Amino acid sequence: MNDNLTAQLKKKAFELGFSAVGIAPAAALDFAEESLKERVESGRLKDYGFSRKPAERFTHPETLIPEAKSMIVVAWPYLISEKEEGRGPKGRVARFAMGQDYHVVVTERLQELGEWLAGQVPSAKYKICVDTGPMIDRAAARAAGVGSYGKNASIITEKSGSWVVLGEMITDVELEYDDPSPMEECGNCDICVKKCPSGAIICPFVIDQTKCISHLTQMKGIIPRELRPIIGDSIYGCDICQESCPKNIGIDEKTAEEQLIPRFPALIPLLNISQEEFDQIIGPTAIAWIGRTRFRRNVAVALGNIGDSSAVPALIEALTDPEPVIRAHAAWALGQISGSDACEELKKALESETDERVIEEIESALGN
Repeated sequence: MNDNLTAQLKKKAFELGFSAVGIAPAAALDFAEESLKERVESGRLKDYGFSRKPAERFTHPETLIPEAKSMIVVAWPYLISEKEEGRGPKGRVARFAMGQDYHVVVTERLQELGEWLAGQVPSAKYKICVDTGPMIDRAAARAAGVGSYGKNASIITEKSGSWVVLGEMITDVELEYDDPSPMEECGNCDICVKKCPSGAIICPFVIDQTKCISHLTQMKGIIPRELRPIIGDSIYGCDICQESCPKNIGIDEKTAEEQLIPRFPALIPLLNISQEEFDQIIGPTAIAWIGRTRFRRNVAVALGNIGDSSAVPALIEALTDPEPVIRAHAAWALGQISGSDACEELKKALESETDERVIEEIESALGN
């Protein structure tokens, strides 16, 4: 093993802005493989595509590079001061998604690290994974000594708490390995479990994704009516369990690079934005992958939960949207806000609506 090369590589990683870096053998993540199989069988990951591929695909680094020897795992800190823009009701976005898409940022930095490694070892082969890659990031992070699991299943790092996104670089270069982190360090603390509004943390380290607010804002189609109030003003992701974690107290907010400064406007202008506006405002962020329809659906739910009557005109406009999903959630939101204008428009919409799910939503809204 090349200890000097390892030290130099870690120094380079820190220079690139990563707050933690660790190295593990490119070996099977056995614990993660067993856990993944159990969650797939239980149905808790039914909307995440894991059932279509064997668990080994996500837990065996050697499937990416057959001659792989090392797995370099990095943590990118994203705790940056929030910045509100515009007037009217505001929505909440998980902090990791407010700046430039972290997939792009972390991939670019890892690519720089890979090019640096290739400069030291010209024969080096490497493969980069950032969330959308096949590796289970959190299991890799623990194996590489980057951090331990919190009871909310987030990885908690020493310097940045759980306010990090993770990435890996699998390589055939043999490096010095770090000791794995402890499985967890929460002790008797279960604050995050108690604070979760939807009860999605069904037991320590186990999340029922079907109840998780973050999942609900990303799922396709109609959000179950009984779960919409739990979402509150969230329009993408959820930070409640992280905000309640004692390990995150006192974490310094990072000095943001210009492209990462969170900028997010008020909700009402977002409800009926055009595709061009969506591409311009949301396109550069990690939110963009859910698409304009799901995003606007989430805005409608948040406006309904906030209950500000200033949103009624925009919601009335959404009642005539070509997308049934938008009409359905706009109807629900109008029912939550209520008022004579909302009721009259719902009655008009009911006369011409042909989609059964939307009709059901309108009738339910009028019942409220």
